[in-house]
Amino acid sequence: MSDPITLIIPDDPEPQDPWLMTFADMVSLLFAFFVILYTMSAVNASKYQNLQEALRESFTGKPAMGKPAKELNINEIVGTAKEASKNKNNDTKVNEELSAITTQMNAYINEHNLGSKVSTFIDERGVVIKIADDLLFAPGDANLSQKSEIFVNYLVGLIHEFPYPLRVEGHTDNTPIQTSRYPSNWELSTARACNVVRTFIERGGSPALFSAEGFAQYRPIASNTTPSGKSKNRRVELIFKKESVAQAIKNHGNTNTPYNTTIPPFTP
Repeated sequence: MSDPITLIIPDDPEPQDPWLMTFADMVSLLFAFFVILYTMSAVNASKYQNLQEALRESFTGKPAMGKPAKELNINEIVGTAKEASKNKNNDTKVNEELSAITTQMNAYINEHNLGSKVSTFIDERGVVIKIADDLLFAPGDANLSQKSEIFVNYLVGLIHEFPYPLRVEGHTDNTPIQTSRYPSNWELSTARACNVVRTFIERGGSPALFSAEGFAQYRPIASNTTPSGKSKNRRVELIFKKESVAQAIKNHGNTNTPYNTTIPPFTP
């Protein structure tokens, strides 16, 4: 009689496709890696530190610098990525608004041949509209002149179209002034800035949008040793600050009236 056949079943049989587990791990790691790269442009410092420690522990098996291990929270990483994307979209809207203000202002300057009196540009502060003093004021005076009326009306319309926070700065040259009304260039430069702001408000601008500052002769953009340099230094600057525009868009969305929706329509 023949011996019975004995079947030997291994305790832990090999899976039919052993590569699948390794492949799945690799795909998960690649996903996490690219999500991390995407979030690098807007990283929260504390979250990044936690992430760094979690990754170090994952690869070494030891907590970093003796600190407790932090869990790698993929939902937190994805949330940071969404926040970074939102910030990038906001930056795009801000740049579009600044460019629109500059483009419109430059078109008006070219149309009315004001290139020698007005210039508009974007710098680290935001949009700067630089206006020669004699386009707005008589010498030594802070009241807006009659000949400035058309240009000021255009500026009011521009502010209604782009109602973002606006800083108005007054600047003079270094020629001393001493009158009963303006004892020094400080009073003259500040009064000029304040009168521009007051005019904007009287013509429908929201008071919450404006600020006025006077710098006398202490922020020159040219040498005060020549008549040409003095002329350049006597100016008023209107500044749509980039961070203020960004905050307005972030708080209220990219609308035409982010601060004051009750401003009446302006007709030049």
